[in-house]
Amino acid sequence: MMHLTYLRQKAHEMNAEIYALYLSARHPEVRWYVPLLLAVVIGYAISPIDLIPDLVPVFGFLDDVVLVVLGIHTAYQLVSKNILGQARLQAYEVLSQDGEGATGAYQIIGYTWVLIAALFSIMFYKLLFLTVL
Repeated sequence: MMHLTYLRQKAHEMNAEIYALYLSARHPEVRWYVPLLLAVVIGYAISPIDLIPDLVPVFGFLDDVVLVVLGIHTAYQLVSKNILGQARLQAYEVLSQDGEGATGAYQIIGYTWVLIAALFSIMFYKLLFLTVL
């Protein structure tokens, strides 16, 4: 049980750091190329086009990890420590509040997935059993 608590704490810290980096990139004193760098890094992370295709064992995923981590690390280095500290405080305050809105959003997402699964099940059933007759 101790490991689960530790993992939850680390996940909360990682969420806060990502949100803090987002907040600091939107700060008016941050140079224009920091949000651009973050946009390029995030775009590369979710893009299906890679420098090394993911079909190549190990190296296909390793280039994604290395480039994304280097891009985020560079963005951290380019942001002022004062701005990043303020953004961290704001991120921890926002994420520490009761997540009433977040719980509702999770429920909506869950219900949507259940609805999609039910629709696919019905379509699969009709395709499999009704076309045979």
